[in-house]
Amino acid sequence: MTETDDLDDWASNEFGAAELGDARRTQRLVALARQLAQSPHCSFPQALDSAQLKAAYRFFSNEEIDSDGVLSSHVAQTLGRMRQVPVVLAVQDTTEFNLAHLPETTGLGLGTGGNRHGFLMHSLLAVTPDGLPLGVLGMKTWVRDPEEAGKGKQRRKRDIRDKESVKWLEGLERLETLKVQCP
Repeated sequence: MTETDDLDDWASNEFGAAELGDARRTQRLVALARQLAQSPHCSFPQALDSAQLKAAYRFFSNEEIDSDGVLSSHVAQTLGRMRQVPVVLAVQDTTEFNLAHLPETTGLGLGTGGNRHGFLMHSLLAVTPDGLPLGVLGMKTWVRDPEEAGKGKQRRKRDIRDKESVKWLEGLERLETLKVQCP
């Protein structure tokens, strides 16, 4: 079996059952995952030729595509891997993406430390106690509205559901829903 065959199997297994509302979208996701897996250390423009890059941007800009749909099949595979080990840690963390070097990119917002052009992503990952990653269990992305700058100063007066910190509770709620599939 060649490396290409391994990538074909991996991409199909991880994303072949993605719920994107159209089988052609799922096929495109599998093909994109396969292409990106060949150069996991590279950015999209480095990993894809110009036609593939255009297709990837078109895929991700489609309003019918959302992170839950893209991740649905992968989460199911992650749960399968979790069932094979006795202990799994569910780790949450937030990452800030500073895209100030891409000034033409639209739809971005405030970050920290002067970052005025980016977005945030909160991930829920499954790992073994030895640190072996099993997969993603959930993900939330958002953009801070520049017009709401300074809102953090009033954080003690706001309900947790009105703060960004609700992401931690949402992660726990996500685990509760998944727990029934992976006791």
